[in-house]
Amino acid sequence: MRNRFGKREGNIRPRMRLTLSVIAVCCAAMLIMPTGIARERSISIGEVRSSSLVEVQALEAASATGTAAFLKDSGFIEAWSAISADVTTTIAVVDTGVDFNHPGLKPFLLPGKNLVNTNRQPQDDNGHGTAVAGIIAAVASAGEASGKVKWKGRILPIKALDQNGSGDESKLTQAINYAVAQGADIIVLSLGLRRDAPKLREAVAEAESKGVLLVAASGNDAATLGSKAAVQYPAAYASVLAVSGSEVLKPVSQSTSGPEIDLSASWSVDTLAIGGGRATMVGSSMGAPQVAAAAAMLMAAHPDWKPVQVREALRGAALKSGSADWNANIGYGFLSANNAVRMVSVADWREPNDARDQASTFPLGKEVAGAWSSQSDVDWYTIDIPYGGTLTISKDTAQFSLFGGNPSSVELDQSDDATPGVVQWLVPKGRYWLKVSKAASGKIGLYPGYRLTSGFEMNADAREPNDSATTAFTLPPRTQQWTGTFHQRNDEDWTTVNVPKDGELALSATTDTARIDLALMIQPAGGAMTIVDERGDGGSEQLIIKQAKAGKYYIRITNAVSANPEPVIGTYTASLEYITQYEDPYEPNNSPVTATPLSYGERYEGLVNPDDDVDWYRFTLSERKKIQLSFGGIADGTVVTVALRDRKQQTLNTWRNAKDNDSLAGERVLEPGTYYMSIEADRAEPNQAYHFIMQAEATQDPFSDLTGYRWASPSIQSLVKAGWVNGYPDGQFRPGASLSRGEAIATLVRAFDLKKPSATMRFQDIAPRSWLYDPVVKADQAGWLASYTGGQLQPATELTRAEAAKLFATALKLDLPQRPKQVFKDIPAKDELAAIVEALKEGHWLSGYPDGNFKPDATITRAEWSVLLAKLLEHKA
Repeated sequence: MRNRFGKREGNIRPRMRLTLSVIAVCCAAMLIMPTGIARERSISIGEVRSSSLVEVQALEAASATGTAAFLKDSGFIEAWSAISADVTTTIAVVDTGVDFNHPGLKPFLLPGKNLVNTNRQPQDDNGHGTAVAGIIAAVASAGEASGKVKWKGRILPIKALDQNGSGDESKLTQAINYAVAQGADIIVLSLGLRRDAPKLREAVAEAESKGVLLVAASGNDAATLGSKAAVQYPAAYASVLAVSGSEVLKPVSQSTSGPEIDLSASWSVDTLAIGGGRATMVGSSMGAPQVAAAAAMLMAAHPDWKPVQVREALRGAALKSGSADWNANIGYGFLSANNAVRMVSVADWREPNDARDQASTFPLGKEVAGAWSSQSDVDWYTIDIPYGGTLTISKDTAQFSLFGGNPSSVELDQSDDATPGVVQWLVPKGRYWLKVSKAASGKIGLYPGYRLTSGFEMNADAREPNDSATTAFTLPPRTQQWTGTFHQRNDEDWTTVNVPKDGELALSATTDTARIDLALMIQPAGGAMTIVDERGDGGSEQLIIKQAKAGKYYIRITNAVSANPEPVIGTYTASLEYITQYEDPYEPNNSPVTATPLSYGERYEGLVNPDDDVDWYRFTLSERKKIQLSFGGIADGTVVTVALRDRKQQTLNTWRNAKDNDSLAGERVLEPGTYYMSIEADRAEPNQAYHFIMQAEATQDPFSDLTGYRWASPSIQSLVKAGWVNGYPDGQFRPGASLSRGEAIATLVRAFDLKKPSATMRFQDIAPRSWLYDPVVKADQAGWLASYTGGQLQPATELTRAEAAKLFATALKLDLPQRPKQVFKDIPAKDELAAIVEALKEGHWLSGYPDGNFKPDATITRAEWSVLLAKLLEHKA
C-alpha cells in the first residue's frame, strides 16, 4: 500500500550521504564534471551520497596569480625557508582517485588503491580527487623552488568514491584502515557524512592510536541548509582536524560552521584538473589538503611529534580574528604554515588562562591540551552548552570543577553514574566555566601534560520512555505542539491519541539540525501504517490523514539517517493538528424553500458536504440597494460558485473564485424584492467551513459600478428611466467602456422614437435576427447612415468622438455654419469636422477638454455618450 506521497508503507529506508564539500569552477576544456546541484533520491541502506555543488561554470585559462594565492595567504613560501629537513611524509587522499597521467602529480604518486573497482588503478574519473591532490602538489612544488630542502613525501591515492562522487560508509572506513596499514602519516578526507557512524568512528580512533593525523573538510551545507547545517563526519570527531573555508579571516557564508571547527583555509584555489589542465575550485574540500600539507611540513620540522601536538601547533599558530581565541566560523583562526613551522615547541599556547576571566574556549565535542607549569597551576575554559543534557570530560591526569554562568556560582556536583575515564555533569543550556587542576599523577613541564575531550548527550525528552507502541505517550485529542530529542541509539518516539470524532489528523515536524532526517508514521490501531520521509537531512515533513475515523492512532517519529542511528545533538518540533468534522449550523438549507434568511452585516458559515450539496440563503429589499458580498474560507484547490437569483429563480449574477484563490467578492444593485443566493463547490470539503458577509446600502444608482462616475450618474439614471439605455445582465453599466457604433445607433433610434421602417437592410454584416437589425434599418431610412458605404457597417467598431459628433449632429439635423471657425485647438477650421463641432458647441450639446482640445480620434465612453443623450432627453422634455 502506498501513502499520499507514493511511498510504500512499511519500514523506513534509511539514507546516508557522503558529501564532496566543493563547488567547482572549470578552467580547462578537458575537465568533464557533473553539472548542477545533485538532486536527492531514495537510496539503499549503507549508501553514501554526494550532494555537493559540482558545476562547470567557465572554460577559460587560469591566471598565473591563482596558483600562488593560497600559498602566499597561508605563508607556505616563507615556511619552506624556515625548515631544515626534507618533507618525507606520506599523505593519503581518500577521494575519487587522481589523474596518474597529470605531469603535476606524477612525481609524488604512489600506486594507491581502487576500492570501487579493485581490478583497476585509482584513476580519477570525476576530477575532485585530482584537485585535492593538486593542492598538495602545489605546496611540494613550492618547496622545490625554495632550493633549500625538498618535498620527498608521497601522495597515496585511495579511490573510495565513483565518477559521480558517490560511495558508501564501508568503503570510506576501509579506505582509512588501508591508509593506516600502508603507513600513511596523514589522511585527507575532503568529503563528509551528515551522521555519526560507529565503524567510521572506530576507524578514526584506530588511526589516532597508530599516530596517523586525519584532516577533513567541514562541508558546504550552509549554502543550502543555513543554520541547520552541522559539521560533517569525520570532521566532527574530536581527533580530526576540521577545516572550514574562508577568505583569510573573512568567513564564507556557504562554508559549514559549528563547535567542531579547528581551522580555516583558503576557500578558493587554483589547482589541477584531470586531463592535464587546471581548475579554480571553491569549497571546504580545498581547505583540508592545505592544512594537511602544512602538517606535513610541521612533521618534517618536528618528526617526534604525535598527532595531538601537530594539531595543537596548527591551532596555536593560526592567524586570529580579533581578540577572540576561537569562533564557530574559522575555529582557532586561518591556517598559517609559516607560524606553525617556526614554533620551537607547542608549549601551552593558551596561556595565560589561569583565572576565570582569562578562560580559553573549549569547543564542545573537540579536544584541548595543556601543560602544568607548577603544582598549583590551573587552567580555565569556557564551554557553551546548546541544550539541556550531560556534559562529559575525559579525565586524563587532571581534576575538574565546573561552574555556572554567575561569577559567584558554586561548583556543580558531578554525576555519580559516569562511565570509567570520564567525569560528567547534568547541565541546562548555557555557558559554563571549567577549572582544570593537576592530578597527583600529572607531570610538570611535559607537553601535553593533559589532553581533554569534551562530549555531550541530550536529555531524554519529556515523553520518554516511549520507544515502542506499548510505551507510547498518550496525547490529548486536540491541536498541540511538542519538542523531542533522539538522545540514545536507535531512539524512536511513539505517541498515541484517541480521536473521539471523525476528522482530519495533520502531523508535521521540523528539526534544527541536518544530522536529523525526520520520518513520520501514523497508524490506526489494527490498521496499516502511513509513512512519510521525503525531505532528507534537515528537512521538514508533513503527514495528513484526511478522513481519520474515530478511534486510537499511533504516531512514530524517527531519525531515518541510518538503520541504527546514533544519538544526535539537536531537537525536532512536532505539531499535531486535529480538526473535527465541521457541522453546518444552517442545515437543512438545500433548496429555495428551506433557504436560510440573511441579515446584512452578519457573518455566516457553512459547509459544502457531500459533493452535491447546495446551500441556499434568501433576503428581501424594501428599496433599491447595492449589495456587496465578501466570501472566504475556500479550501485549497476548491472552486466555489455563488449564484444570485430573483424570486422567479432567474440567475442575475454568478461569481466564482480562481482555483488558487481562497476568496471571492461580488456586488449588484437590486430593486426592491426578494432574492436568493445559492452556494455550491466542485468538491466536498467536510473539514473546512466557508464564511461570508453581505452588506447592503441604499443607492440611487441603477448599477453597481457607477462609483467614480458621479458626473455621469444622473444622466445614466434618467436615460434608464426613459428606457433609452440599459446595463448588462450582471448588473453593471461599464461606464468606462468604449461605445460601439451599433450601440450608438440603437440608443439614438430609441431616443428619436423612429417609425417602423419600410426600407430593406443594405448592410451585409447585420443579420436578420440581430438585435441591431431593426434600429439600423430605421436609422438608415432616416438618412443617418448615408456616409457608411460598401455594404459593411461594422457595428462592433469602437466609436470615436469625431464619429459620435457627426452621427449626433446628423440625427439632430443641425444647421451647419458655411464658414466654420476653429473652436478647438486640435480641429482646424478647414477640417470637415469643424462645422459639426461648432454647431454642437454653440447648441451647448457638448464641450471639449479643459486644455481646449476635442480629441476627435479618442473613443467615446458609455458614460460620455450617456451625458450627450441626457441633454437630448432634457431638450425633448
